[in-house]
Amino acid sequence: MAFYTTATAALLSDEEPMNHITKHAWYLFTCSCLAASRLALAAEANEAPEPSVASPAAIDLLAGGTLDAWELPSARWALEGDSIVGSTGGEKIQIPEWIYTRQRYGDFVFTCELRMTGDERRNSGIYYRVTKFHHEEKGNEKAFVAPSGYEFDVVHPARVGYTGSLGDAYARPVLRIFPDPGVVSQAFKPEDWNRLTLRARGNRLEYWINGIKIMDFIDPDPKGSRAGVIGFQIHNGSVMKVEYRKIRVLSL
Repeated sequence: MAFYTTATAALLSDEEPMNHITKHAWYLFTCSCLAASRLALAAEANEAPEPSVASPAAIDLLAGGTLDAWELPSARWALEGDSIVGSTGGEKIQIPEWIYTRQRYGDFVFTCELRMTGDERRNSGIYYRVTKFHHEEKGNEKAFVAPSGYEFDVVHPARVGYTGSLGDAYARPVLRIFPDPGVVSQAFKPEDWNRLTLRARGNRLEYWINGIKIMDFIDPDPKGSRAGVIGFQIHNGSVMKVEYRKIRVLSL
C-alpha cells in the first residue's frame, strides 16, 4: 500500500500543474489501488489454508498411549482413552493449573482437538512458547507459577470475542488481540470437539478453528517469546473439564 501512496504523491507533486479533472482521476486511481491491495492482503490473511502436520517429522504428543511427553502438575490431569483430560473435580480451584510438554519449541505448526464442558466460567486454551515465572499474590488471588508466552484462548460462549483471541495474560496483560466474533461463532462448536491449529513463525502467529482461519497477527514487541513449552489450562473460579486429543506438533 505504501508503494501506491508514495508513487502517486510523487506524480502529483511534479512541477507541471494538474487541472482539477486530472487530479480527480489520480485520486480515483489511488483509491482503487489501495482498495485492491487491501483486498489482496485480506484474502491472503483470511483464506490461507490450514497447515498440515502430515509429515514423518511431526511429533505425536500422545505417542504410545502415554503422557511421557508431558509434565503432570497434579492428579487433576490424566490420560483417559486417547485424550489428555483436565478436571477441577466438581469444585472451583483457587489457582489456575497447566500441563506442559517436556520439550521446548520455537517455530512450529501445532494441532489438536478440544472439547470443554462445565459452568459458564469454563476457560482453557493452548499456551505456547511458554517460560514459567512466579506470579505474585494479588488481592484474593494466591501466588502461583504462571506462563509467560502466548495463548490461543478458548472460553464459554458467554464471553463473546475471547475464544480464538491471542494474549499473554500473565506477563503482558495489555496484549489481547481479538478475532472476528462472527467468523469464530460460525467455526466453533461450544459443546463438541473442535480442531485448533496454530502456526508460529518468528513474530507471526496464525490460528485456525476447524479449518477456518481466524487470526493472523505480527507481534511488534521485541519482548515477544520465540521459544518455549506448550501447555493446556484448567482455570480457577470454574467447575470444568477439558479434553485434548490428536495432539501433534511439527517443527519448522
